[in-house]
Amino acid sequence: MTMADVADAADALPDAYRLENADTHLTPAPHVLAATRDAVGVDEYNSYLPLRGLARLRQAISDRYRADWGIRYDPDSEIVVSSGAGESLLNALLALIDPGDRVLLTNPTYSGMAQRVRLAGGAQAFVGLVRRGGRWELDLDRLPAAAQGCRVLFLASPCMPTGTVFSREETEAIAAVAQANDAWIVFNGHADKVVFGGRKVICPATLAGLRERTVLVGCVSKNFGMPGWRVGWELGPRKVMAAMEDVHIFNGVMPSGFGQVGAAAALSGPQDWQREAVATYERGQAVLLEQVHRSPVLAAVPAEGGYYCLLDVAGTGTDAVTFARGLLAGHRVAVTPMQGWGSDDFGEHLVRLIFTNEPEDRLREAGRRIAAFADGLAGGSSPNPWSV
Repeated sequence: MTMADVADAADALPDAYRLENADTHLTPAPHVLAATRDAVGVDEYNSYLPLRGLARLRQAISDRYRADWGIRYDPDSEIVVSSGAGESLLNALLALIDPGDRVLLTNPTYSGMAQRVRLAGGAQAFVGLVRRGGRWELDLDRLPAAAQGCRVLFLASPCMPTGTVFSREETEAIAAVAQANDAWIVFNGHADKVVFGGRKVICPATLAGLRERTVLVGCVSKNFGMPGWRVGWELGPRKVMAAMEDVHIFNGVMPSGFGQVGAAAALSGPQDWQREAVATYERGQAVLLEQVHRSPVLAAVPAEGGYYCLLDVAGTGTDAVTFARGLLAGHRVAVTPMQGWGSDDFGEHLVRLIFTNEPEDRLREAGRRIAAFADGLAGGSSPNPWSV
């Protein structure tokens, strides 16, 4: 039962609670909408050129990374604009690996990352995200062995679907194994501005010796609540970006010109609205999990960032697919089973909850329905050992 299957089923149910797809219920800032609308029909933005992206957007990306991370990328030779982060991720793999090369992923990971490794002809390798001390954390003990012989470390922070934000220790460990294996880091920063509790993503390109072996991927979809614009980018050292531009030209060609103008406005304009959106998401997660944890048989580890967290339903006595189907059919709440979001043996009792796609009142009701459904399934079952 895939995310698309759940979405199709939820579409058929009026007023279903949509916790299955990583969208947002918020709209971008007025200045972003105005810039996008004003660009529609303007000849300059109704062209294939420039294929690497509008100069104003590449400059805005360069300026944003300099302001946020203190790192400089040449907008003319080290930045390529793409049709979303997904395209950039595939571009990077196609440029950096040969068929059969090992690519390291977390377990679990974003299924779109795992499948792109296969599309590019790579061999998947996994290092676990393990539940310890109330968080999903990188298994540092197994990381060196898992990374051995890998050509690319293909990672995201916040991690999808756990919401893990790599700590400095975890990021430095990633850097160390990249250098030890002469590997590239392809860093998916799709939501690197959506972090909670005062945390901050540590960009690996800022660590000593890492800029020249790191490709950064970003987009406006999650960070700026603009998934429909389909604008992303990749940044990296000059020696690889020419190849990535070639891949981009024959893969995605270009995103829409007016979408690029809107993206530039989001990156270069006032940022308070973006921070307010993140605060809204953080409150939404708290409201949802407060209700979910009223059931003693359910357990969710709160996300440190991103749009999503995982719910363990093992205490109900059902697997993730059965739970998701019954929850949608009986209570009109859509969640995604996590089988296939990592190695083949991952996710039997885990579902993903999206807390950004509904306002707080509906998240509260969705959480109440999830808890009630779980209690009805469990009967006299023992409490979930991961209940918090």
